[in-house]
Amino acid sequence: MKNIHARSTGIAIRATGILIRSIAIFSLLIVATIVRGQRPARLQINSLLDQVPIAQSSQGCYSVCTTTTDASGFSSIKDNGPVFKRLNDELTSLMTADMSAMNAGGAPGVPPGPPAAPTADQIAQMQQDAMARAQALSQGGANPSAAMQAQANANRKPPAVNPAVMQGLGKASAASMQIRTLVSELGRKLGDVITQSVPSEPNCPDVQQGGYAGPTCACTYARQVTGEQKRVGAVDISLQKKSALLNEYRHLIEDQVGIIDKLESDAKYGDGITDPTVLSLLGSAQRQGMGGLVSFLSMASGTWTDGARVYLDLVNAKANHCK
Repeated sequence: MKNIHARSTGIAIRATGILIRSIAIFSLLIVATIVRGQRPARLQINSLLDQVPIAQSSQGCYSVCTTTTDASGFSSIKDNGPVFKRLNDELTSLMTADMSAMNAGGAPGVPPGPPAAPTADQIAQMQQDAMARAQALSQGGANPSAAMQAQANANRKPPAVNPAVMQGLGKASAASMQIRTLVSELGRKLGDVITQSVPSEPNCPDVQQGGYAGPTCACTYARQVTGEQKRVGAVDISLQKKSALLNEYRHLIEDQVGIIDKLESDAKYGDGITDPTVLSLLGSAQRQGMGGLVSFLSMASGTWTDGARVYLDLVNAKANHCK
């Protein structure tokens, strides 16, 4: 009988490595965005977060995976299926575009940003300056000299940014911190869900078979299949608990990501904004939200892989017939 666990474990390790690299790359992109003032992408993050599949059962996970079968009938998993593949491809495309913009020194036509992200005090000052300029212009009808002075100031300074956008940046900053907290909580709670161990099946009795005494192939086959079926049942119980956590925290994360999505939409994704500091903040806010998406996708995908892997072992056990 073949070792059906070693190969499926290797698949899980490779999938985990890809997800870890994705998280690391997005972390670098967040830093690069802060430094270079890149524009945000025309993207609503929640539109992707809504699409992340959440495991319900081992069989359900395995059924949508892309699988291959070798000449001996042994199956293996290539990936977690078309939805995960499409989401990973979209994220890879976004990361590639960001890396290209970073290597080119920022988005086309956007001057390099400041060497570091503005502090909370600087953000507050920017909000005050924007509102002061707006107020001065609104009072210009009653005071022509004030209007002339406001126009002169406007000619010397970058175009004023919508005060609502500046206020949205502050809300997005708070949302980014909350996303990190939620992701950390979710990861910890998922880790606390332990799959109950399954006792080994009783050994098959030795039977005299001509000149050989030992377990029959039929008994060994039934023993292995029964053991794998029990492992599937144990994993399915833990999957239900993890599924409930993922669904609960997806809604909580989406509430915070929605604040960032609204900011980017209100700011028209940086269109008409030439201030590199504001562009840097907009881009950074979006990448922070994307970091939450990548982390959630990683945890959902890891749970999916665990379910598919244990069911793969059952499939291979059933295919491992006696010669």
